[in-house]
Amino acid sequence: MRPDRAVMRWWRGREYRRLLDAAASELAGSRHADAEATCARALRIAEEIYGAQDAELTAPLYALSSAQLAQGRLDEARASSARAIAIAEAAASTDPPLPRLLEQLAAILERRGELADVEALFRRMLAGYERMRDPDAIALSALLNRLGLLLGRRGERAEAAPLFQRAIALREGALGACHALVAEALYNAATFLEEDRPAAEREAMLRRALAIAEGDPGVDGALLGSILHNLAAVREALGDAAEAAALYERALAAREALAGAAHPSLRPTLVRLAQVHHAAGRPSAALPLYERALALAEVEFGADHPVATAIGAWMEEARSRS
Repeated sequence: MRPDRAVMRWWRGREYRRLLDAAASELAGSRHADAEATCARALRIAEEIYGAQDAELTAPLYALSSAQLAQGRLDEARASSARAIAIAEAAASTDPPLPRLLEQLAAILERRGELADVEALFRRMLAGYERMRDPDAIALSALLNRLGLLLGRRGERAEAAPLFQRAIALREGALGACHALVAEALYNAATFLEEDRPAAEREAMLRRALAIAEGDPGVDGALLGSILHNLAAVREALGDAAEAAALYERALAAREALAGAAHPSLRPTLVRLAQVHHAAGRPSAALPLYERALALAEVEFGADHPVATAIGAWMEEARSRS
């Protein structure tokens, strides 16, 4: 290579690296349109220096897809992601590595609502991990957790349950028994436990998840509220209305602390707490809860939605008994 060409290549490579750093900073600062433009410039330089199929291109393509996804331009994000994956599959190694590129494509497909494709991608990723001699335990547990959630929400609990159990075991082995990620996996396992399993099994997992959450200030407030709500539902189903009411109260407080007093996430807990009071013959305690839940439901769904109509009917029944 002629000296002047070597110098030019070095200079262009330096500019390419500067642009990648700038794009990372712009993404971190949520300046997504700026990041997209910067990534596009970096990609053009990388193609010029390295060629259109070189492994080096995965970095700007990944960042470009991230910027496009953040702006809701899903078709373009998918195309950028797919190109990065195709390059990574043909290369010995890339940065980001292939699993991270596949995770990004899964996020794009989820946003597009293409859940069958998401499941196929998760299964492909899982098969890849199974072929590894020593896979990263945290990354594998995250994948198992996500696939379990996808299957569980679709009602396929028998297949989801062992995935959550594997995620729990991997996280305990890598992080210890009292880590926040263990609490998350326990909560998911309890939520999507097979319906013919005893309620006591679900309760035991939720109580363990709650103990972890209460002992770790780093646990997400939304997870704490969800654990408390679901544990309350279990105690309610087992006939312990007093403890159920106390747990619903705690769940409501946790969710209010996180999202405020008028967030839609409060509605399910408000309704269940109101119904516990209603069933126990305390309509005066149930009424204000129903009223709050109805206001939230009307904002979220509209006054004529079945959810709002049902809450309104329960509220009138409570009012007639007060």
